[in-house]
Amino acid sequence: MLPRQLLPDQLRGLALLGIVLVNAPFLGISGSGYDNSAIDTTLDRVVAFLVTMLAQGKFYLIFSFLFGYSALFILKDDGKIRRVIYRRRLVALLLLGIVHLVFFFVGDILVSYAILGFGLLLVFARPDQVVARVAIVVGAFTSFILLVFAALALALAQPSSNSGIQNYNEVMATGNFLDQALSRIQVIPEVLAAIVVVQWGFTFVAFCLGLLAARHQLLAEPHNREEQFRRAAIWGLGLGLPLQFATTWFILGPGRAVGEQADGLSGAASVLGILVAPVLTVGYIGAIAVISVRAPALLRAVVPAGRTSLTVYLGESVLLTIAFSAWGLGLFGQLGAMSVTLLAIFSWAILVLTMTLWLRRFSQGPLEALTARYVKRPTRGL
Repeated sequence: MLPRQLLPDQLRGLALLGIVLVNAPFLGISGSGYDNSAIDTTLDRVVAFLVTMLAQGKFYLIFSFLFGYSALFILKDDGKIRRVIYRRRLVALLLLGIVHLVFFFVGDILVSYAILGFGLLLVFARPDQVVARVAIVVGAFTSFILLVFAALALALAQPSSNSGIQNYNEVMATGNFLDQALSRIQVIPEVLAAIVVVQWGFTFVAFCLGLLAARHQLLAEPHNREEQFRRAAIWGLGLGLPLQFATTWFILGPGRAVGEQADGLSGAASVLGILVAPVLTVGYIGAIAVISVRAPALLRAVVPAGRTSLTVYLGESVLLTIAFSAWGLGLFGQLGAMSVTLLAIFSWAILVLTMTLWLRRFSQGPLEALTARYVKRPTRGL
């Protein structure tokens, strides 16, 4: 058996931190993320600005890239049995995702990954050129759609009132466990439509690029590709940071309203921020790879989280739901952006420590082991 590649786990471990930073405002402040009360102080606004600029729309792409990267190792020779195992894995992710979005976080990504993962099967056996062309076409179409939605958002200059989100916020602040589950089910159509428009296209592009990267063992020996990763870091960070600063300024700059009070300019800037987010994502991958080569000790602590990413991803939502929900500590809508961000970091750190201790006794995380038992059960007739 080939040794497990280190860089993918390092990337996953850090991506989990970025993902929980982005998810936390939706779990703890409002169904629409940051609201005006959560950024009332200068410090809260600065924290929200940094999270939006540096994390929003970036780290789920790293996860998506690694999903495509790992698909090659699951499917291997693309035989019938391997495809059965891969499809079972997607079904397992779908079931876990449904439980996650109904009972903990309606912005779940596992359902999207399961659905789009079946799409990846359609291009898995195709030559590199075909996979690359599919990625280009999907990326171009997604970019066009996002530009259209940015233009539409800009045209809607007046703040809008969303009674569905307002009702959702009230239930999160006062309802019991089942009340909240029902409320999440009610907003699923609205949330899913936004996820499809904003995330699915670039997610599938990242799947395809991850598959190509796996074919060429891009992450296997980063020391042999350090110069490539260094250039990716320079260009990605050099272009991505100014672009993200510019779009975030129109969302969370001084005096800007957010949430339900945001205007068309903020909405357009949010969409454009998603559109240019892949540039900064490339920079992050390059920078993390360079650090992995030059100072691997700095990333050692995040490797257990990367090895147990499914457990940590779902665990983050569970911990924060307990903290914020009325049936838990009841902190929903009570904290500013800085406090919510600190809680997000704390939840990630607790899970990293827990999984570090867990892996001293077991070879897999608890949910990884559960999924593996379902995926690898005997297959009749093959």
